[in-house]
Amino acid sequence: MNNVTKIVAAMLVLLAVLLGGYAFILANKPPQQAKPVNAPTPLAEKKTPVVVADKLLPAGVPIEAGALKVVDLPIDPAGSYRDVGALAGKIPKFDIGPGTPVTESSLVKGLTLLLSEGERAVAVPVDEVVGTGNRVSPGDFVDVFFTLKQGQDVNKTQARLLLSRLRVLTYGSASAAGDAPADDGATPVRNNNPAPVARTAVLAVPTADVNRLLLATQNGKLQLVLRNPTDTTAPDVSLFPEPPPVLAGKSSLTKEQREALEQADNQAYAGLELTGLSGGASARPAPAARARPRQPAAAPRAEANTVEVVRGTKREVVGF
Repeated sequence: MNNVTKIVAAMLVLLAVLLGGYAFILANKPPQQAKPVNAPTPLAEKKTPVVVADKLLPAGVPIEAGALKVVDLPIDPAGSYRDVGALAGKIPKFDIGPGTPVTESSLVKGLTLLLSEGERAVAVPVDEVVGTGNRVSPGDFVDVFFTLKQGQDVNKTQARLLLSRLRVLTYGSASAAGDAPADDGATPVRNNNPAPVARTAVLAVPTADVNRLLLATQNGKLQLVLRNPTDTTAPDVSLFPEPPPVLAGKSSLTKEQREALEQADNQAYAGLELTGLSGGASARPAPAARARPRQPAAAPRAEANTVEVVRGTKREVVGF
C-alpha cells in the first residue's frame, strides 16, 4: 500500500469517527419543546347602534321616547332605527320585550293611522257613476247621498243626503296611506298596465253613523258627491227627529247611564232599523217622555174612491 492510499484510509476512518460522535451527541440531546404558535389577533368586532326597548312596549300603545335606548349590537336588523326620536309616538303591532330591537315590521302602519278618534274605516261599492265619473281620489271629501226604493210603491222612492263631509281613504287601488313597503323590504313590482277599475272605496265614518251607511249600502244605492275640502258646512241633525234604536236602554238606568246611551259607541251598538233610516218609524221620544204610554193612533178616515191598506202595524188610505 502506497502512502497516498494510507492517507485516504486514515482520513475516512477519522471522518467516520467524527460522524459517529456527532450521531451520539444528537441521540443523547434532549428534545426541544415546540414554540407555541400565537393565534392571530382578531380584528375589532364591528358594532352598530340600534334602538331597542328599554322596557315592555305594549301593543296598541304609543311609544314614549323614555321607553327606548340605543345600544351597540354586532348585528343590524332589517328595518331597525338609529334615533330614539324617530320612534316616539309610533304604535307597536304586538308586545315588544325589553332589549328587543324595534323595527319597521313591528309597528302599525297603513290606513289605521289616518283615522281620527271616533272614526271607523268602511268600504262601500263604487262604479263610474257612484264615484262621480271615477274622479274621486284618496284624501277627497265627499257627501254620501242614497236612493231607496221601498217595495213596488214608486211614490215612496226617496233620495236624500245620508252623511256629510266624509274623508276618502282609498279609491280602488289608490290609497291615502301611500304604497307602504312590504315588511321584508321588497320593492313592489310596477308595470305599465293600466290601473284596475275601481270597485270599492274606503271612507272614514264616525262610529255612530256606520249603521246608517251599512243599511243604505245593503238596501239602497249610494252616490258619492265631491265637495271642496274647505267647505265645512253640514246639516244640523238636531232639527230633525231621531229614529228609535233597535235596542232600547233599560228602564232602571241612572241619569249618568241614560246620558251614556248618547255616546257614539253605544248608539252604534243600539243599532238602527231600515224603517228608521227611511223615515217610516216614529221618532225617538225625548228622555222625559219615554215613560209615557203611547196612545194608539187614530184610524185614517176612509173617503170615496179610497181603500184602507193595513201593512203590519201601519194603516194608510190609498185612492183608486
